[in-house]
Amino acid sequence: MSVMASLKKKVAGFVSCPTCAAISAVLAAAKVPGAVAQEVAYDRRVRAIDSKVKSKAKRAVAKRVVRPLTKQAKKRAKILSQELKAANKRARKKSGGLKKGWSQSRIMKEAHKKAQRRY
Repeated sequence: MSVMASLKKKVAGFVSCPTCAAISAVLAAAKVPGAVAQEVAYDRRVRAIDSKVKSKAKRAVAKRVVRPLTKQAKKRAKILSQELKAANKRARKKSGGLKKGWSQSRIMKEAHKKAQRRY
């Protein structure tokens, strides 16, 4: 049995969730009448917010599995890296700025074209 299943129980005709139970306890501590506390704590809007929070938390906790690069992908990455280095060398002045007519976009385009020819 999961933790969530064990936390759920019937309370005055409502299925309890940890959030609703916490809200109910806070309202009881504040001496709010029982019927009103139950009405507020187990309202559908509270349940909707609770499910949104849970789904966001699950997404944040879930780890993304990263597959290792294939031999071909490593080769292509290395070739593109070399071509980018060469294109940058052609496009830059001694001071490090771009030569006239060159942009980062043009550098990338030329590197991709040359890399494609080498695959």
